[in-house]
Amino acid sequence: MTGSTRRFVALLLAASALGLATAPAQAASCTLGAVQMVAEHEWFRTVELGMQAAARKDGCALLVANAQGQVDTESSLVDNFVARGVNAILISALNADASVPALQRAVDSGVKLVNYNSTINSPVMTTFVGVDNYELGAQMGRYVAKYVADQMGGKAKIALLTIPKYEVGKQRREGFVAEVGKVPGVTIVAEQEGELPEQSANTLETILQGHPDTQIVWAANEGGLVGALTAKGATGKDIKLFGTDMSLQVAAALKNPSSGLVAVSTQDPYNIGYQSVEAAVQKTDGKQLPPKIIVPLDMYYASDPAKVDAYLEKYKALAKQ
Repeated sequence: MTGSTRRFVALLLAASALGLATAPAQAASCTLGAVQMVAEHEWFRTVELGMQAAARKDGCALLVANAQGQVDTESSLVDNFVARGVNAILISALNADASVPALQRAVDSGVKLVNYNSTINSPVMTTFVGVDNYELGAQMGRYVAKYVADQMGGKAKIALLTIPKYEVGKQRREGFVAEVGKVPGVTIVAEQEGELPEQSANTLETILQGHPDTQIVWAANEGGLVGALTAKGATGKDIKLFGTDMSLQVAAALKNPSSGLVAVSTQDPYNIGYQSVEAAVQKTDGKQLPPKIIVPLDMYYASDPAKVDAYLEKYKALAKQ
């Protein structure tokens, strides 16, 4: 489902693009409420597909809500889920501190909590499902460092499009910079916020005007990378692009030699969604879980089109939403 006007829906979200039927209301063994940061991103839509699949398997009703990037909206959605009597809330919290009060109220009301993708600064977070975001950035940093050493004589001028307003973005940036910083010939010439495609495209065009000798751009998320691809196409600059977080559009760019996209480090959002529901169901059943459930990372390369094709085939249902 798409659109900023999307609202949480009762039960298992009418048949998804994967073609799987929903469970009837009377069959639901539990009710789960999932809060997404920004539902329009393909990444979160893929998370939702994983949640839907696990909820169907476990016979649970799944309600999904879009915080639209606003902490006050997020707080209201959490309170609404509590009022509706959900057994557990799954949330990618917008802010490590500002998101806490609403979640504290939920836990105090007896609702189980699973944090996915992002963390909060509170002991109410007892179960996290996601990745090590520092390592997600570091993984790409190591690849770029090797690329510079092998393909560019050990020297490169790099621009960064980062997402500093999110804790996960700060962690990715720290990991990336720590690794590329090990190469003496690497210089970071510019760093600007770049979360959404249009914003990132404009930002990168400005960066390239001020630093025309930029050779490499790393974008810390899918939206920033899509913007970087747009900016490269608009300016015609001979730059190499590297990014974090895969999507259908990014996969298509990896298969296009003129895009300049070399590699993408990524999470597995489908698995994150699936494992989040599994954790919520287990907590509802009173089972003890480890504090962190870490989902493995992956990499995709322009030099490995077969793997990119496999990704496109696996997630082609997203193109129909």
